[in-house]
Amino acid sequence: MNILKNKVMEKKNYDGHSRLQSACVKWFRYQYREYEYRLIKIGNEVPIYNDELRIKLYNKFKAEGLLDGAPDMFLAVGNYLYNGLFIEFKYGNDRLRKKQVDVIKSLEAGNYRCVVVRSLDEFMEVIKEYLSIR
Repeated sequence: MNILKNKVMEKKNYDGHSRLQSACVKWFRYQYREYEYRLIKIGNEVPIYNDELRIKLYNKFKAEGLLDGAPDMFLAVGNYLYNGLFIEFKYGNDRLRKKQVDVIKSLEAGNYRCVVVRSLDEFMEVIKEYLSIR
């Protein structure tokens, strides 16, 4: 019973995560048309409930460059402080996993800004602040 409950909770968090990310992308594309092709989703999940198929696809994607712990999105706009902005979306009580912390530290060492966003308002504030840096 706990396994089923965990799968339901994972699905709820994934749905909330997806809705948050979709709302942020929609707002961004409306506000910053000049950068619409520079906000890029990093497909680092395989949300398939068939374990055999998910493992097969995961291994294929990993061989093609999938990186566990990579942030959800990348804004390919540099400025005089940063080479670009990586965005990790978290929903509800979700927290960064150790692998995500390690990847973020590595990206920051490469002069990228990395942020964790939990709401549309927070996303809007981060984007406005980042794009104001010249």
